[in-house]
Amino acid sequence: MLDVAVVGAGVVGASIAWRLSQAGARVRVIERSRPAAGTSGASFAWVNASAKSPRDYFELNLAGLREHQRLVEELGGAPWYHPGGNLVWVAEDELPVMERRVEELLSWGYWAEWQSAQDVQANLEPGLRCADPTARLVFYPEEAWVDVPLLVGTLLDLARSAGAEVIEGDPVVAIEVAGGQVHGLRLRSGAAFAVHAVVNAAGPWAGRIAGLLGLPLPLAPSAGLVVRVAVPGEPIRRVLHTPIVNVRPDGPGHVLLHHDDADAQLGDRREVEAHDPLSWMLLERARQVLDGLEEADVVAATVGIRPIPADERSCIGAVSAVGGYYEAVTHSGVTLGPLIGRLLAQEILTGEVEPVAAPFRPDRFPRG
Repeated sequence: MLDVAVVGAGVVGASIAWRLSQAGARVRVIERSRPAAGTSGASFAWVNASAKSPRDYFELNLAGLREHQRLVEELGGAPWYHPGGNLVWVAEDELPVMERRVEELLSWGYWAEWQSAQDVQANLEPGLRCADPTARLVFYPEEAWVDVPLLVGTLLDLARSAGAEVIEGDPVVAIEVAGGQVHGLRLRSGAAFAVHAVVNAAGPWAGRIAGLLGLPLPLAPSAGLVVRVAVPGEPIRRVLHTPIVNVRPDGPGHVLLHHDDADAQLGDRREVEAHDPLSWMLLERARQVLDGLEEADVVAATVGIRPIPADERSCIGAVSAVGGYYEAVTHSGVTLGPLIGRLLAQEILTGEVEPVAAPFRPDRFPRG
């Protein structure tokens, strides 16, 4: 039986662990803190391909979106997956760029529709606040949002049911190599395991895991702030991007807020209080674009670190410098997690690499 250690229990690591366990591998998931407590749990969690370029990265994310849809069918339902689409309110000065982008997406076979604000208010989001009824929005009907902690918890439960072990709060401190092949790893507690393969799905800490093998993994991480707001009723039904704030539902009685402006103001901060001025800035902006938020209150603010490879492209697959060592490091982890889980399990078990993942091999980086 193949023994595999998956380092990291976010959405990517949990997906890989389940697919490997499902196929009969003996899997240990090693999580330095708690499942979904890192980047996965601090994500806007919007499943999409509309914002992804160039073409090969778009195709990877489109395959990721489709994988979520297949997962719903495979499991006979998925309470963490919330379809309904994504609306993008386009600022007037950005219309020419967006028109070209939509034309490009349509030529690639991606579903996109132009809607007026009046039509959106009548048919999709009655609470949208827009003084100009002719303002233009793009609607991407296939996109969705995900309750990531629920997804991760379900995937890990499925992995456990197939025999996997999940170890929390005990980070990896050493990976042992003999004859150019990984053969063991050791945890901070002193626990040690023999393994045939190690998967680095450690997100922002992926560089440290690669460093245990003396392998450089160049990352350009960025910080993102998401703010959870308690709201009366149901002010919004789907993902909404506007020039000043991004909003989506976050379960009954809550919405989630994000915007690049707030991310840019974080500086070196990695913790933000619920009633921090940045949190309130996002809530005040949300009140400008949605009805029903007068009584809303910020209940949580979380900063996540996006594990972005230095060339801003996903890193998926075997690293030839060390046998049995694999990397699964990417931005867009929520969109790509289930897909990477299936593709990497397939590669580990059979050696097969699907064409959609071929442009994103880790060996494009010099590995020392």
